[in-house]
Amino acid sequence: MDRHYRLLDRRGVHGLSGLGGSAMTWKIWACAAVLSLLPLTTAYGKPVAQASSGTQAIKVAAVDFVPAWGDLEGNIGRLVVAAKEAGRQGVTFAVFPETAVSGYLFSGPDQIAPFLDTIPGKTTDALLPVLARAGMYMSVGVAERDAQTGIAYNSAVLLGPRGVIGKYRKNGLNPQDQKVFAPGDTGVEVFDTPIGRIALTICYDDTYWQYARLAALRGAQIIAWHSVSDRVMPGTPPAEAKGDHSTVANTQYMSAQNGVWVIGATRSGIETNPITGGKLYYNGGSSIWSPEGRKLAQARVAPPEVLPPGFRSLITATIRPADADRSRSTRLALRRPDLYLPLLALHRSPVDGNATGRAHSVSLAAAQWPEGPSLLSGATPAEGELMVLPELSGLPSGIGADEIKSRAEPADGAFEKKLAAAAQAGKGYLVGSYPERDGDRVFHTVALAGPQGAILARYRVTHPKAAHADWATPGDRLTVVDTPLGRIGLASAEELSVPELGGLYAALRADILAAPAGPPEPLKVETDPALYSVPDPPTGRADFFPFAAAKQGQFWLVSGGRRAGDHTAAAIYGPEPVVSTPTLTATAGDPAIRYRTTVPAPGSWINQDQLIDGQQALWFAPLVLQEGNACLERWRRRGAGPLPCR
Repeated sequence: MDRHYRLLDRRGVHGLSGLGGSAMTWKIWACAAVLSLLPLTTAYGKPVAQASSGTQAIKVAAVDFVPAWGDLEGNIGRLVVAAKEAGRQGVTFAVFPETAVSGYLFSGPDQIAPFLDTIPGKTTDALLPVLARAGMYMSVGVAERDAQTGIAYNSAVLLGPRGVIGKYRKNGLNPQDQKVFAPGDTGVEVFDTPIGRIALTICYDDTYWQYARLAALRGAQIIAWHSVSDRVMPGTPPAEAKGDHSTVANTQYMSAQNGVWVIGATRSGIETNPITGGKLYYNGGSSIWSPEGRKLAQARVAPPEVLPPGFRSLITATIRPADADRSRSTRLALRRPDLYLPLLALHRSPVDGNATGRAHSVSLAAAQWPEGPSLLSGATPAEGELMVLPELSGLPSGIGADEIKSRAEPADGAFEKKLAAAAQAGKGYLVGSYPERDGDRVFHTVALAGPQGAILARYRVTHPKAAHADWATPGDRLTVVDTPLGRIGLASAEELSVPELGGLYAALRADILAAPAGPPEPLKVETDPALYSVPDPPTGRADFFPFAAAKQGQFWLVSGGRRAGDHTAAAIYGPEPVVSTPTLTATAGDPAIRYRTTVPAPGSWINQDQLIDGQQALWFAPLVLQEGNACLERWRRRGAGPLPCR
């Protein structure tokens, strides 16, 4: 690493001042250095535990850049122009879209082969002098040809004023990627630079919560996300539109769940493959997000139109990367790796025998209560219906920890008897929660009662929120129960900000997650309504974390909850809320919101089977290691490369 730094420091910028022999000399030794020192790194590839990283405010940008299909040399020239424009506007770090030097819509390996580039290569050669003069950093998507193997990867490269910093090869490959690219082999790396600790991800990676989480675990302050978030062309027949999806509509979760800044760059316009005639429409909507999951800036969501190639626009925000450190630490402190080992490190079969095999219709209901007393006495599900009540269902809202503990009761106590009686009376299924006393300990316990008047399952909340930590002992196992309605998992809405929990329930093949909620949460869905294909988008009205959990786990999620003012926590969340399933929130005065659907969710562009099959579990071992584990600490310090203890 030190030798590589000295080479780049001495010759990497100065050797690029012209386009003659010095540039070629730089390419020869740089490629040799890179190949001998995989994974790629430079002076800025320091251990991520650098406390001083990112303390200065910087201007960051997400750039809408339109490549011309199959024009490598021309696109490189256009990128140079775009980078100069970002520098002229005082940008310190600019993020460009995926496959920005080749285009994206290729039908096979032979078709894309002439437009691949190496890293370092032509693209980096052209951009590095611009960055050196501007003192700027940028990351950009490159269709990469590995210099040793010839294998093609969907990659992103991070560059700075003194050279190539590092690269990432995409893990989450969608069907279009799989036509031309191999799965990434770099893992999720974090590069410690003078402006902050930066991780790179690409487009469909955000279908999976794991990759952003790995970046956070490795100490990232910024996730740079590169995309060509495509939609099917308007007017496409439904039978041909099943692949319609929107990765740019997922970007909020990377920041909100992990406490990091997110700079998400995607493109706009229509791309046409001139050989096959195939078309994709890119709807723009690049965005920048705070570590609290709030949207700071967004480009407009663009209509389908043919655009000239090159720089279109950029959006900017001024951030201090180190401000993410506290938010990230707070989010990661909620984790329970002891619960995740080994399940979250396993590759689960998409034909898992635990999964529900036969699709059937179910009725779901989320009860809505106003703030104040419990309405348990009037709660009755309809026949065959699953109804979920607000949390602490037998108690008034707003009481303190001491009173909650004083009213705790054992399993099979008065609360469970009332819950079971109500379920039996309605001939349905009823879920509620209560403070359960077991000796000296009190748990926040979620219980499921069935139509025969019996308690079918219990779950002790495993990730209690800070407001409940004064009285709730964490539980130590998850609960999924087979019922005539499908596989029902139990949780509490308070813990859904921890993506590992939803990941566990997806791996356990839950069809429905019943999660009682309290009052509405302050963080709402902030995704632009224009990105949705469904009517009545949830933007501004739905609590974010249960919304994200349902989508990332590909299950239905039902939360009974309280209403406070204009907002409610009573909601039913579908597994694909952008293009196919509704997000339903109770309106003022409604005792419940109800919906009839099919489980398992059949899916549109994805379902739970495909979600599980697409995960690259070989990178997930750090998710299940306890803090203080020597192997985990070495992985963090290295910043690059796989887990070092295999």
